[in-house]
Amino acid sequence: MRGVRNPFRLTTAESIETDADFLRLFGPGVLDLLPVAATSGQPLFIRSAPGGGKTTLLRAFTPSILLNLLALRGSDPHRELYSKLKELDVVDDSGLKVLGVLLSCRRTFPSLEDLGLPSARADRLLRALLDARILLGALRAVLVGHQLRYPDDLHRLTIDPPQDELAVPRQRLPCDGNEARDWAEKLELSVCDAIDSLGPIDGIDANGHDVLHSLRILDARAIRVDDQVPGQRWLVLLDDVHKLTSAQRQGLRETLVEGRHATSVWVAERLEALSTNEMLATGALDGRDYGAVINLEATWSKGKGKKNFIRTMGAIAERRAEMAADASDVGTFAATLGGGLDSLENAERVRKAIEIVRARVDALGRAQPRYREWIRSRAAQEGSPWEILVGLRTLEILIERDRRKRQMSFDFELPAEDLEQRDGSAVRNAAELFLADEFGFPYYFGFECVAQLGFQNVEQFLRLGGDLFEESLGAALIRRSPVIAPSRQQQILIRACEARLKDLPARAGRDVARFLDAVGKFCRQETYRPNAPYAPGVTGIAISMEDRRRLLGSDSSAASDAHRRFADMLASALSQNIFRAELDRSVKGGRFMVLYLNRMVCVKYRLPMGYGGFKEKPLKEFLAWLERGFTKKREQLSL
Repeated sequence: MRGVRNPFRLTTAESIETDADFLRLFGPGVLDLLPVAATSGQPLFIRSAPGGGKTTLLRAFTPSILLNLLALRGSDPHRELYSKLKELDVVDDSGLKVLGVLLSCRRTFPSLEDLGLPSARADRLLRALLDARILLGALRAVLVGHQLRYPDDLHRLTIDPPQDELAVPRQRLPCDGNEARDWAEKLELSVCDAIDSLGPIDGIDANGHDVLHSLRILDARAIRVDDQVPGQRWLVLLDDVHKLTSAQRQGLRETLVEGRHATSVWVAERLEALSTNEMLATGALDGRDYGAVINLEATWSKGKGKKNFIRTMGAIAERRAEMAADASDVGTFAATLGGGLDSLENAERVRKAIEIVRARVDALGRAQPRYREWIRSRAAQEGSPWEILVGLRTLEILIERDRRKRQMSFDFELPAEDLEQRDGSAVRNAAELFLADEFGFPYYFGFECVAQLGFQNVEQFLRLGGDLFEESLGAALIRRSPVIAPSRQQQILIRACEARLKDLPARAGRDVARFLDAVGKFCRQETYRPNAPYAPGVTGIAISMEDRRRLLGSDSSAASDAHRRFADMLASALSQNIFRAELDRSVKGGRFMVLYLNRMVCVKYRLPMGYGGFKEKPLKEFLAWLERGFTKKREQLSL
């Protein structure tokens, strides 16, 4: 793949053609999201918004990828991936320990609903089609895993009957691999013919299958190679399950749970397939009933996940930069995003800003003797011009906070030690944001900012990174420095974020776009209050858990149209990664569901990248925003 101009544009696993290139681009950090017992037999549901990395994750467990990894495990780019897969008991030095069968549900399966059959019959036909395709995939996987050729070496396979004595419909066992393939292909063809004709199914197994016989065969390890039972466990990887209808998804889930198979089955689907109630419950299933559930973006956002996501995106970005056609002229991706606000480019603007802010601070000192010691202390601070400017703007915010205290206080001068106690990273970040808004300094730049803008979605990160890398490639082409100045980085990121949000009504609905605009305007108003009460700023809203319960019941006949509309809107926004939900947060003695904005929305409304700043509101106010938008309130000073 060397010769691809901009590898960041390869945003899907399908666009990466060779196994070797896939391994070179794969970020091993994503494996940290998997439970240790991911291949132990319990169903695993993997969910995300579009672009979350589900297909890429599944492809990493296919035999051809794993065999390539084993051959390359001693090289530096592949040691970490090999180590992580070894910890998951997928490979070891002796070879493959798992045989993965990757199957997309995008094709044919949804069309079964067009036959208009009773639900029980439709479920049996779904299982029959799954049986055919899983068995075909297993035959291919076992040959590839043993470095044999498909279909030439099918005769070397033997399929024994499962030991539970339940017959496989219209298939005599034992048989060889060619007979098993013929059975599966005829079964698949009979179902597809019925779909095409919209008529009754004649011939093979007209009634469908009551159980997944293919999983019975895999459970029993009934496939032999040259009369030897393979030592590997089986892993069935079902991708694009969101393409199934709601009834099909429910039927599949029940089949996997009730079957209690020894074979591990992973079910990958987009969040958009979930019902409104499932989404408002954050897409969770009861692990006791349905197995493990991983919401990729939500898992990245918990605990150390945010830092791990940044680290993993860094590894992915550098691998892609190395594969670019002109990589030697560009260097590392992170290096192209270097630079700060103390550069010569900003020197004069910073100097003028210092004069303006210092004049405002001095005026406060003359009018308010209480703050003179603070001002003298800050005037004596050392550091770069930018650090001095941020210190002065931080002082303004802290003075404003003190002025707004409701309790009466004497006008004694506040000691400098008091200023240092109140200072901190959050208020300084707010000061940087205020300076960017007032004087036009860049705020959105640097690798960590780009990774944060990815909002725990791999494709979102790659698209933003791709726009920046394209700038570096263009500069290198005309023999200019590939390093992008902070101001230019911000221009590119603002343009990319606004372009992505422009098609939001088509992706998530007009109600989502309308409500998102209201939330963005509200967060901006709260963020830029002079005393920065929620430093570094507000990037989310909160709904009480009681109001959330009302929304969960919005599908009842007693629910109002307004509640149903808001619940559907919110479910759509969550499924598209526009909001990220955190449940049951304690706020002022109450329990709330916090909804954080996608960081691209933060760029549009010039909000900070940090978390923690959110404002709770009653549901009735949010309903009004959805109907009429947000009206900005006048800022008042509390004395």
